[in-house]
Amino acid sequence: MTFDERIGGVLIAPRRTFARLAAGEARASDVAWLLVFRLVAGELDRFARALAVLREFGAGAAAQEVLMVSSAVLPDIVGILAAGVMLQLFCKAKHAFDVAAYAWIPYLTVQVVAALAFTATRHAPTPREQSIVQLAGVAWALVAWTLALVEARKAEPAAEAQS
Repeated sequence: MTFDERIGGVLIAPRRTFARLAAGEARASDVAWLLVFRLVAGELDRFARALAVLREFGAGAAAQEVLMVSSAVLPDIVGILAAGVMLQLFCKAKHAFDVAAYAWIPYLTVQVVAALAFTATRHAPTPREQSIVQLAGVAWALVAWTLALVEARKAEPAAEAQS
């Protein structure tokens, strides 16, 4: 599977994609790259500010600014880790943790689409709208995680038979 088949497949054909990922085609680097892209795309203005801080106040202040910017993806990372731990508890498939990380992709998709929609309409989201977007993202990610669990559990007997 190529990168776009793994990422897009989670959104378009999740059962088939999760089955292939559980069979060993998962790549932990996929989600890591998406986290980097999400950080750059979502926080580019703050990274530019860190460069300005570097020129104005030095490397220490710039490093602190970069750490503050990087903390924006901390909830995403915690969610990915929690999903991985839970999937690993419910199934003993070899690639369970990697497969669970892909369940974050629907959440990211909802966040990106909502951000694009709010930007296109030049409308700052209200707290209620932000909550709705968050809830929709979490709900879709939960459905994806459940499909990942089902497919990873199906992959367990096949992996044990090969051993």
